[in-house]
Amino acid sequence: MSELQLSAKLVGDIQQVLQQHDPASTDPGVTSQYLVAVVGFLLGQQDMPATEKSDVMDQLAAFMRHVADDVGNQKKQAVAPTPPPQQDAFGIWKPKS
Repeated sequence: MSELQLSAKLVGDIQQVLQQHDPASTDPGVTSQYLVAVVGFLLGQQDMPATEKSDVMDQLAAFMRHVADDVGNQKKQAVAPTPPPQQDAFGIWKPKS
């Protein structure tokens, strides 16, 4: 299998094709359903034992989870500000009377 070249442009192009087919696919959930259905369609056309297909689907599900986690972590890192360096503090706290 070759190295995948996933990019925001590729994903956007795929979303655009799906939206031309079905305007409801502007919803990321609907888009995801189409993509999963396409994978199922392609696997369904393959001539292989059912147990092998099941293994492939398990591997693809794990890969999908890995990509989703990776993208989510990148998004968090891009949004999360760098915390200021810790400094020593000194003071006396007194409760209000």
